[in-house]
Amino acid sequence: MKPPKTVDEMIELMESRGLVIDDRERMRQILFDSNYYRLSGYFRAFQNDPAHGDNDFRSGTTAADFLEPYQLDVELRSLILRGTGLLELTVRSRFAYLISVDGGAYSYMDAESYEPATNRKGVELRSSLVSNIRKWLDLSSEVCIRHYRAAGEPVPIWAAVETMPFDTVSRMLGLHSDTKALRGVYRSLGVRTNLRSASEIIHAMVYLRNLCSHHSRLWHREMVIVSPVTKDMRRRFPDFAYEGKSVAQSLIALMYLVDEISGGDAYSSGVISFLNGHADYSAGLRHPLHWE
Repeated sequence: MKPPKTVDEMIELMESRGLVIDDRERMRQILFDSNYYRLSGYFRAFQNDPAHGDNDFRSGTTAADFLEPYQLDVELRSLILRGTGLLELTVRSRFAYLISVDGGAYSYMDAESYEPATNRKGVELRSSLVSNIRKWLDLSSEVCIRHYRAAGEPVPIWAAVETMPFDTVSRMLGLHSDTKALRGVYRSLGVRTNLRSASEIIHAMVYLRNLCSHHSRLWHREMVIVSPVTKDMRRRFPDFAYEGKSVAQSLIALMYLVDEISGGDAYSSGVISFLNGHADYSAGLRHPLHWE
């Protein structure tokens, strides 16, 4: 077990590994406020060979080198959350509307409304999903949901989707058997691909949103869940380069979706302008590194 270190011991450790710290008092405050473990994810790009245990910093590395991408991640997460917020609200609304018009306001609670898929452990996903939906409805403190519960009445889908996290709504999209409604949702977002890939795009946006909501590192991140990139997305942003499993790969999908919803390019222009203004940082978003 690792014993805890004081802030001064953390600074001594970093200096022993070759990091140049010009302002020790500022570094004390940064470590107190930001957590050494969180910051260490930004160290890796400046260390000799962290994947094989060589955590010494390359000669001349200063604290400013990793604090810059750390701060730029804060700014980019804010930009991303603005986009995913619009996407989430739009998907909730359009999905609820099209499902209710095509199949009724309450069919979302029936397991038969979803495909009988199973995961690798053999668990039926639709049963798990319906249980999850019921859980969120039971836990909700929203006035309208409490009203339905008190009256013993079922909750219509347009009210239900407002109580559930984006992840649950994404799973509903991925498993729902009403292909007509699903195609309507995806077409309205400008997504012209097969239903599986379309649902994977939305699922990847949920993952990206959650990373940002939990203040996770984006710079040089190797994404566990990454968005498929459609031909329309590539045509829209032909000069936007990215490597597989990079944050930039999901960014191109987010920019495309938000622009489609808003009917303009203000969002993507803002993101691209931000990235172009920070070339070294931007390169880290396009290039994932694997240190484990």
